[in-house]
Amino acid sequence: MKRLTKTGKQFLFKNTDKGLKINSFWKNNLNIYRLFKKNKTGQASLEFALVIPILILVIFIVSQLGYLVYLQNVLEQAAREGARILSTTNSDSRANNQIERICSNLDKDKLNIEISPPESNQREVGDIVAVTITYDYGGISNFIRFLMQKDIYLRRSSSMRMECY
Repeated sequence: MKRLTKTGKQFLFKNTDKGLKINSFWKNNLNIYRLFKKNKTGQASLEFALVIPILILVIFIVSQLGYLVYLQNVLEQAAREGARILSTTNSDSRANNQIERICSNLDKDKLNIEISPPESNQREVGDIVAVTITYDYGGISNFIRFLMQKDIYLRRSSSMRMECY
């Protein structure tokens, strides 16, 4: 058997007729072999510890955006229903009740409802009535308000033609 040497150093493998084999020198001296072998214990834990904060932040941002889209859909539906009731009944109180019913899971202190024209006696058949809903959104646990240091207002409006007095 031949030993592969290069400037007096013995290599880990030796070339034989049957292929590469571990050199007997390294087999006999396992402590030296272990020095060259990479120690990978704890590598997965370290990678997990480095990646998990970023992953949690991404999940939190996606959930915030999902909740924001949900709020916009609720406000749009409430404005549409308020304008429909207002155009068919000319009743501000019914429109406000319907809007508050649709927005029942939102904070009422942050909800602002505007009806245009404001007085029911100013509206005539064929006129355009508009309902605008504004909601002060701070994010889940006011996280967005904390980061941006300002309020975010979601505004949705809907308009319809008056059908009755």
